[in-house]
Amino acid sequence: MNRLSLGEYKDYEFLSDEELSKFRHICYLKHNTIYANKVKFIIIKKGKAKLSYFENGKEFILSFATSGNMLFLDKDTTLEFLENSEILELSLFNIENLLENKIFCMSLINTLIKTMISYRELIKDIVFKDLENRLKSFLQNLANEQNEYIEDKRVLSIPFSITILSEFLGSERQSVSSMFNKLIKDGVLERIEKNRFLIK
Repeated sequence: MNRLSLGEYKDYEFLSDEELSKFRHICYLKHNTIYANKVKFIIIKKGKAKLSYFENGKEFILSFATSGNMLFLDKDTTLEFLENSEILELSLFNIENLLENKIFCMSLINTLIKTMISYRELIKDIVFKDLENRLKSFLQNLANEQNEYIEDKRVLSIPFSITILSEFLGSERQSVSSMFNKLIKDGVLERIEKNRFLIK
């Protein structure tokens, strides 16, 4: 479980037609964004989105969400769709009507626990690590998730720009770019293709 992948849960498929009828079924186009005025519970039925926090015009990416993910939105977060998507949306006040469904309830609890652990790790990185160590930790987690090796060496593929990377780390783009180049110079990263590296 990490910020790049909240895990895929399809337990909402065990909801009855009556239970599903309590949700709003909404389709969004790529680049559409949800701004929540109150807490909303959302299931990504199909597609991909970016959950972010904004402060003084600066974006901090909390996580990516894909099909099967469950998440909560509040007034301080936005959900931008990265491709055409379908969601199920429910007001927080109506979620108690679904808690009698044990499979769904356990999936929801697991999601909340894993999200809490992920954000606790995020807070620890921000509070206790400098930019270099935050960047190393983020890239190592990404490589671990990708689980690709060449002759026993981990391979890291970076699927987004330095700008996106800086928004994950909560730092200025130029600072992240300079630190990324330092990791290459120091041998922590060894470029093998344009966006692929061996990582120590």
